[in-house]
Amino acid sequence: MQYDRLIERTLREAQGILRANLPPAKNVTDNQAVQSLRAIVRTPQVREVLERGDDTALCFVLRAANRILSEDNQPDRRTINRLWHVLDELEVHRALSGQQNRKRLLP
Repeated sequence: MQYDRLIERTLREAQGILRANLPPAKNVTDNQAVQSLRAIVRTPQVREVLERGDDTALCFVLRAANRILSEDNQPDRRTINRLWHVLDELEVHRALSGQQNRKRLLP
């Protein structure tokens, strides 16, 4: 619970970097995006979250992103595509926006 805000902030920042890499603007090159994302997940605070954070859905997403970014031998474009699959999930957006999964009540 103590790491929730850091996890959310880190994931939002990662999504922002990925969006800055999108065409047509593409303000950030593939290499710059991957290097920036690696710098984020390698900060001491995020490393602590990865090691000690509760097993929440968003922490699992952050761990998945870290695992993808730890594969240094992958081409930058492949790394970015894999990160999009993890960070652009509907459930991640819902969790970051504060929406709860609302179950439909049956009569």
